[in-house]
Amino acid sequence: MKKIGIITFHRAINYGAMLQAVALQQAVSKLGYDAELIDYVDRLYDHYKISYKTSNPVTSGVKYLFSGNARKRNQRFEQFLLDNAKLSARQYNSGNISSLDETSYTAFITGSDQTFNPIIVDYDDNYVLGFVKDKNKCNSYAASIGLAELTEENRKWIKSNVEGYHSVLVREKTGIELLNGLGIFNTPLVCDPTFLISSDTWKKMQHPVKTPKHYILHYGFKRNNLMEAKARQLSIETGYPIYTISDRIKRDERGYEKFSGIGPGEWLYLIAHADHIVTNSFHGMIFSFIFNRQVWIADSNDGTFSRMEDFLDEMNCTYRILKGADSEVEERMIPYDKVNQLMREYINESKDILKETLRDYKDE
Repeated sequence: MKKIGIITFHRAINYGAMLQAVALQQAVSKLGYDAELIDYVDRLYDHYKISYKTSNPVTSGVKYLFSGNARKRNQRFEQFLLDNAKLSARQYNSGNISSLDETSYTAFITGSDQTFNPIIVDYDDNYVLGFVKDKNKCNSYAASIGLAELTEENRKWIKSNVEGYHSVLVREKTGIELLNGLGIFNTPLVCDPTFLISSDTWKKMQHPVKTPKHYILHYGFKRNNLMEAKARQLSIETGYPIYTISDRIKRDERGYEKFSGIGPGEWLYLIAHADHIVTNSFHGMIFSFIFNRQVWIADSNDGTFSRMEDFLDEMNCTYRILKGADSEVEERMIPYDKVNQLMREYINESKDILKETLRDYKDE
């Protein structure tokens, strides 16, 4: 069986990063390849480490106790990865990845996520397959640049590493435009890999969490007034409590209830069982659609909202975007009978593109 190596952010303590990595590895395997995640671990993951040791043993003990939820979460991330994805037998870092036996792989894929973003990867060429000498073995799937514009340094790094790939499949329209500006053409738009496996498959990966019968899930990054206002409105209208996902010991100052120590399997369960979701997370939005939940979306204000707008536009659901107080909001449900059909077309097109990309290697 032809072997495919995938490099991405598979060990990030980030729900979307972990789930897209698992999804792509499983999707490529289902196409009839021996797909594995290359277990590349570098300084990118340093900030996920939990530090509680100090020169004062009492302080260390207190910090250790307070980090219990975060430690439980990290353990659940590790176990979820081992349970649901195939990893390379050897773990690599920037110092030894050049020793990887390139001849044992038929092809390599980088993506999805922002593997084409030089800022995110800190100009580490290995995330764009810099360790692979044969460029014809190099491909991307749903790779994202994640930047609205490029500096000259960004341009040089992306062009020198991506030019000559066998196939460049990207996740956002802005990425296509930026790559075209570098002279890199034939860059089809494909869906996020989390769509490539079925909702039933995702349900099998869920880990149950004790929840109330009804709840509103407020999930996102940083404080967002639009999200908070919408969550409060929904709570008043329905009488349902608002929950957030947090490992902090302190009570939530907004009065929300908390789910703590949540790993990817628990996160999937919480998305799938929420009555309403309010989010500014890309994958929070994506899995809300996968599980057919009623979701409201806000701008994360980090320059990457175009990817969410692109998807909502494809689904004819831009009316679910939260806007300022002066803007009118259409209070209508997401019609999943129609949206699911649009999603099937959207997903099948991407599956066909991926299948065609890899077919070239099957025929060798």
